[in-house]
Amino acid sequence: MLAKIVSFSAIYLALISCSLQNDDSKMVPETVKIVRLDRQLFKMKTPADLQKFLIANPVYTRSFYRAFAEDTAFVNHLFYIYNHPGSKKFYEEVAASYEDLADIEKDLGKAFARIKKEFPDFKIPKVVATFTGLENDIYVSDSVIYIALEAFAGKSASYRPQQPNYILERYQKEYIVPTVVRFISDKYNMNDNSENSLLSDIIYFGKAFEFTASVLPDVDKSIIIAYPDSSLQQVQNAQNIVWAYFLDNQLLYEQNVRVKERYIGERPGVPEIGPACPGRIGQWLGWRIIQAYHEENPNISLSELMKMTDSQKILKGSKYRGEVE
Repeated sequence: MLAKIVSFSAIYLALISCSLQNDDSKMVPETVKIVRLDRQLFKMKTPADLQKFLIANPVYTRSFYRAFAEDTAFVNHLFYIYNHPGSKKFYEEVAASYEDLADIEKDLGKAFARIKKEFPDFKIPKVVATFTGLENDIYVSDSVIYIALEAFAGKSASYRPQQPNYILERYQKEYIVPTVVRFISDKYNMNDNSENSLLSDIIYFGKAFEFTASVLPDVDKSIIIAYPDSSLQQVQNAQNIVWAYFLDNQLLYEQNVRVKERYIGERPGVPEIGPACPGRIGQWLGWRIIQAYHEENPNISLSELMKMTDSQKILKGSKYRGEVE
């Protein structure tokens, strides 16, 4: 059973924060202007107008919906959404909450600047806000980012995405930028697919969270990993128990997909470890190992870390043994 033992060490986080603040003093944010596609879509008067618009924006149709503008059934479906009285009322509610996207633009601008500094090949993507009637949420590619605003309208919204409560918590405004950044990390997150072990999987997740936290130093760690503050604190204070469970059950080199999914997949909890253990505990453990590795190897840059594929080397170099700081 998870139990509180001692407080989580602030030393590592303080060092990282200080370093990033020094970097930020010289950093010039990228200019980000979010395209308000949502407003344009609600101006369509006929299905023909909408189809013409979608043909002119093929990436939106093919990437976000995986459909084609020539598909009249698809076009009629979208037109129905944008002209349904309930959708219009809901959009008015969403539009009032997202009248100004300057704060998201500012946060993305800072994040993009940090990414570009570490990864010079990074190209600033086009960012587009849209409305899908809760049929989509976020799409990220090298060239474009689509954000369905209604999915992140928050707890007071009239309609919410059809997700379990423990996942629904993430569909709020403060999760938009961290989610985008985590998706961007996939491009730079190298992985040895041949290893196929749980250790390799959790290290991959750990690097994704470390990338996100490094790019967004002002965002709470609970938002980065999408755990409530109480759950994050509790699992940090009981990491010796979590680590012992993984070792005792020889999980690090487990290759069975169904077994691995228990520890890295979406679940409300992991009762195998304890009634208070949150889901995706393996993802969190991977992040702790990566944090420990970064602490032990402070000269390793983020770009170098993301290129590392030897999970065993990372684990050994982290010197992580589940100690509670």
